[in-house]
Amino acid sequence: MRIGLTGTLATLVMCLAVSSALAQDTELATLRKLLESGSLEEKTESAQQLGEIGPAAAESVPLLVKSLGINDPALRHEIIEALGRIDSNPKESVPALNSVLTDPFPLLRLSAISALRKFGPAAQSSVPQLKKLLFDKEQLIGVSAAHAIAEIESGKAENAALLVPVLVAGLKSDRQDVSAEAIQGLVLIGTPSVPSLQQLIGGPSSTASLNAIDAIAGIGHGAATAVDRLITAAKSTDLKLRWHAISAIGDIGPAAKSAVPTLIAGLSDPDAQVRFSSGQALQQLGTASVPGLIEGLKSEKLQKLVLPVIAGIGPNAKDSVSALTGLLQSNDAETKREALIALASIGADAKSTVPELIKTLDNKQFPFRSAAAYALGKIGAKEATPSLKSLLESDDPTLALASVWALLQLDPANAEYETIAIPRLIKALDSQRPEVRREVAATLGRIGERAKGAVPGLQKHLSDDVPVVRREALIALAEIGPDSQTAVDDIIKILNEGDSTLRPIAGFALGRIGAPAAAAVPSLQKLLKGRNPYEKSVAAWALVHIAPNPQIIETAIPLLVAALHGAENPKARAEVAKTLGEIGSGSAAVKEGLTVALKDSDESVRKAADQALAKLK
Repeated sequence: MRIGLTGTLATLVMCLAVSSALAQDTELATLRKLLESGSLEEKTESAQQLGEIGPAAAESVPLLVKSLGINDPALRHEIIEALGRIDSNPKESVPALNSVLTDPFPLLRLSAISALRKFGPAAQSSVPQLKKLLFDKEQLIGVSAAHAIAEIESGKAENAALLVPVLVAGLKSDRQDVSAEAIQGLVLIGTPSVPSLQQLIGGPSSTASLNAIDAIAGIGHGAATAVDRLITAAKSTDLKLRWHAISAIGDIGPAAKSAVPTLIAGLSDPDAQVRFSSGQALQQLGTASVPGLIEGLKSEKLQKLVLPVIAGIGPNAKDSVSALTGLLQSNDAETKREALIALASIGADAKSTVPELIKTLDNKQFPFRSAAAYALGKIGAKEATPSLKSLLESDDPTLALASVWALLQLDPANAEYETIAIPRLIKALDSQRPEVRREVAATLGRIGERAKGAVPGLQKHLSDDVPVVRREALIALAEIGPDSQTAVDDIIKILNEGDSTLRPIAGFALGRIGAPAAAAVPSLQKLLKGRNPYEKSVAAWALVHIAPNPQIIETAIPLLVAALHGAENPKARAEVAKTLGEIGSGSAAVKEGLTVALKDSDESVRKAADQALAKLK
């Protein structure tokens, strides 16, 4: 943590934040002026740009609402879009958008529906008029209105009888925009829509059947009653139907355990996509799949298909350890390698296999000894240290890398191992195998700031084809801290454009980099105004570390206090406690929150809270 900025650096950081805010204020003032008194073309362009700015343009809402009265369809369309994107001031925005729901132009009605949906429950006054649009002659409008009602009145089961027929009819449309809206609406309604959806599976309309399955997939575990229909579809001769049905079974999760035999059969399907989807689905079912997978290991034809699935399930597949141990005696080297990788994924619960793993590591005739080293490292087998050390200078670079990697897992603070490992790990970031890139990035992250030489390689993998590699590279850059500053622009891009799983990590990384990440302030402030409480707390934490001016600290404190108790990850709670100790002087809410945290279930959080309170005294 680097909160106490002083002198020139503090002044520079605060000036950067202020100048960024001033620049945006100037831009907003210019756009509002053009919207009010510019030419029609300038008004239209200004409305579009205000929408692109989003929530930060909230003060422009009254002028946008006023300008909605100008009788030009193109301008009115951009204003409607802007009101939805800004998503602020519902007291003014929602009535203005409601007035457009009766507009003769279908495109404007459609845009208004889409904008209202973004206001959620704050658009409750729109529902009566939206219900009138359910049977609009333009099907997209009717389906969009149903989707909007489902969004605005989320959780109202009594709406299902009215909305489901409209949305199910949309599934039968050949127009992708209509069916996409219908699927989203049905997913929002959830379980009450399942009976109608399962009637479409395998029916005369292939389009409706596939769309219904996709809606069921979106509903997930709440669609468990559809499993039997999906199993039938998964055995269809229709390739597309098979693939979609298998994916949906995976999304339903453990409640779909009756589908395990069908999914295991899918591992040997002639189509690669079906094989992949079957493996993914089995992993999603987790422990529910394990008995069937253990049975599959008894068949030599299935072993190589089943083993990667067990590896994907990881620790939850611990019941398979005995069966996997038996495969270590296999005469097929590749089967043995896959069994080693599966045991590695199970981790500490595979401790009973360590003697056999050490024998495998010491067997110079076995071509995949690196897999044994990997398994020993993942399991935490310290008794393997002598064997692993003897391989540090092996002529096989893969084995040497795996051995030093394993030693680092067993003794993370060993400086000698680190010195040997870092250059090899940096080189291994370019491995063709994604699982290697993932583990290497994760290890560099654990080494932290001492791995600063890896920053260029890690930065490159922020755009890796494999999501988990991108994630580990981002975490590693965060752990390295300020020396990752060359990656700031790429991390900001993830913050702005990345998926929801990476945005909080990107915010954390920028906060760890600190003052050199000042360019991220506008993006973090935008995140701070969003609806996702987790993302808001991460943005607040990051802003405090990047530009700790009084206004940011005042905004951040309530969000951080909430995160101190609400964050699932104890490491995150400990980080928040430490930060509150730095910024919470004079705040009764901070002291109260930290006092409660003294009773946290995690020792590291209790310790961080105690240290923070000591700083505040």
